[in-house]
Formats: sequence, C-alpha cells, structure tokens
Amino acid sequence: MHILHISNSYGGTEVYTQLIRSLDNLGVKQTVFVPLNPNNRNRKGNYLIDFKVSGSKIIYSTKLKQIHRYLYGLKINTIKREIEKEIDMSKVDLIHAGLFCTDGAVAFELSKIYDIPYIVAVRNTDVNFYYKKMWWRRTYFHSILASSKKIVFISHQYQSMFLKLLSNKRIENLKEKSVVLPNGLDSFYLENRVKQLQNIHSPIRVIYAGAFNKGKNILETLYALESLIKKGYKIDFKAIGKGLKFRKEDKDYQEKIRSFAMGKDWVHLLDSMPKEPLRKAFEESDIFVMPSVPETFGIVYLEALSQGLPIIFAQGQGFDGYYEDKDIGFRVNPKNSTEFADKIETIIKDYDRISLNVRKLDLYNDFSWEKISEKYFKLYKKIKTQ
Repeated sequence: MHILHISNSYGGTEVYTQLIRSLDNLGVKQTVFVPLNPNNRNRKGNYLIDFKVSGSKIIYSTKLKQIHRYLYGLKINTIKREIEKEIDMSKVDLIHAGLFCTDGAVAFELSKIYDIPYIVAVRNTDVNFYYKKMWWRRTYFHSILASSKKIVFISHQYQSMFLKLLSNKRIENLKEKSVVLPNGLDSFYLENRVKQLQNIHSPIRVIYAGAFNKGKNILETLYALESLIKKGYKIDFKAIGKGLKFRKEDKDYQEKIRSFAMGKDWVHLLDSMPKEPLRKAFEESDIFVMPSVPETFGIVYLEALSQGLPIIFAQGQGFDGYYEDKDIGFRVNPKNSTEFADKIETIIKDYDRISLNVRKLDLYNDFSWEKISEKYFKLYKKIKTQ
C-alpha cells in the first residue's frame, strides 16, 4: 500500500512525523509532499525520517510564492502540478490530506483525474480561517468533503462543532464518514510516566507550557492564581515557552505578561525547553494549567498527565470530552476568573484523589502512536478494498 500525504504543516511540529514513523513501522510505503510557502521555508529538512520501507520519502516543495496567499485557486493548481511532476500517481493507493481546505483541495483535484480515494483531516485553521472567512469558496469546500472517503477529526469537540456548522448543508453521508482519531503522545513521555503518588508541595507548584500568545490565556491564569494568593494560598507559577519555534508570538501580549510579573517572586517566565527538562519540570510540579482558546487538541495536556499532573483546560475546546473533567482536573471558562480560581482550588483541596485518577489513566491504549497508527492503517485498508 502506498499512501501520499499532502501536508503543508509538516515540519512545524513533531505530531505528523510521529504518525508517519509509526505507519512506517507497520510496513506502509509513504510519500510525504510538503508545499512550503515563503513564511515557513525554515521548516525544510525538519523532522526527517529514516524510513524502513523502501521507496518512502519526504518531498519539500518551495514553488509557492507570496502571491499564492491571496490566490487560492492558483495555489491549489501549483501544488497539484508539482505533485504530478514529482510523483508517479499511478502507484498511489490513497491520499491523506493534512488540512481539508488546502491539502484536501489538492487531493480532490488529483482524485478527479486519477480516481484515487482520499481522506481529509479537519483542523483549527480549516474551521476558523478558511471555512469561516472564505465564504465564497464554501460550495467548493463542501465538494471536497462530499468526495472524500473519510473526514478525520482529532477531537470530539471539533467533530461536533464542525458537523453543527454544516448541519443545514446537503453533504451526503457527512456524519457517517466522520471519525475521531486523536493525536498521539510521544513514546518518550509514555516510557517515563510518573506513577508514584506525591504530596502537593508548599508553595503549590502550578505550571504552564506553550506559546506566549493571547489565545493561551496566560494573563487570565495569573489573575486566577493571584486571587487564590489573596485567599491565603502559597503558589509558585512557571510559564514555559518563550521563543517557542514555529509559533506566532504576540509582542504586546508578552509585554502585558511581563508587566504583571514584575516584582512578583511567585511568577517565573521561562524560555521553551527540550523534552527532557520540560518533562522534569512537569514531574516537579503539582497542577498544569492551559485554558487555551481555540485549541484543536493540545498534546501538552497528555504530556502533563503522563507526569501525574491534574490539568485545567478550556471548556468546549479540543481536549474537552476525552475524560471526565472532575476525575483528572477541570474544564473552565478562562474569562470567568471566579470559576477559574474555584476549579484550581477544588483540585488543591481534592488533590490526592484527582492525582491518583491521573496515574490510573491508560494513556498507552488511549493515546500511543502505536495504537493510533494501527487505527489509521485499518482505515486505509478498508477504503482500499471498497
């Protein structure tokens, strides 16, 4: 079986690499086509894979120009032509499109010519940028979905939200062909799980890890923690992620965070870290807080859970729905500071029970790339035999 992945986001994070590497371990031949635009060409060569399956490869294309950002149809045509030039399409069994509105459009056009089935993944960029803002393209977007064999969501929340968004559209078998397959947790975290129970520290160690931008609600987290300090709690807060690669940084928002932190010895703003020191920072903490909006999934929640931390996450976003929130932490509305602070306080008061629940999670079966790649492989084989 030969899978063509079209992924303009490849190289930005390690997530897609993990899936491709795991599929390689299952013996799947893969070609990964990465159309880079002028703003992300620094990703070229990132996360290269030493494939075990003969003939598998990653192809980086730099044909896209700045003008393609504004000319959607030309962009899709340019990528399609490059794929046809670089790849023998007669040898491809299935196309896996990483973003439905762009990569999926290329898969749709290729499928019309070569009669190759394709699946599309729906991400935050699809929902909150292309579909919502490019309203004049919606009929075309609907055609991409209608012709796909499967529509993959990485969270139940995004599946529910997107299907609701399209509820009045006549797209055949939309719900039936939709499937939730989450992102997986790096085996590094599974191999280094913290299972031994620990008492909550004094001061209570709260940690955040991610980009320093407005959507992550770091300021709101600081306000909630400050209200708990005023109630008498001793708290130490680490925010890790300044300078995180391939993430947009909001300089004005960062300045607001720095201004708030000035003179407060309980706030520590730290640069992004490699996996091992980050894991160690999680292990030494008590509670992980990231009420991110929007959030398609949030792999960092799993990383924190693997190290035994109860978590705070945003209600209605990607991670909401995977576990009962009262068992492993809580969903919150980050703009409701009273509720936000109350949920953190509830974790503190019920820490032993919640942290024990976290340690009992079956993260390997729920979120290992080994298990997730097996589900993708079964999906590919089922489509191929239809």
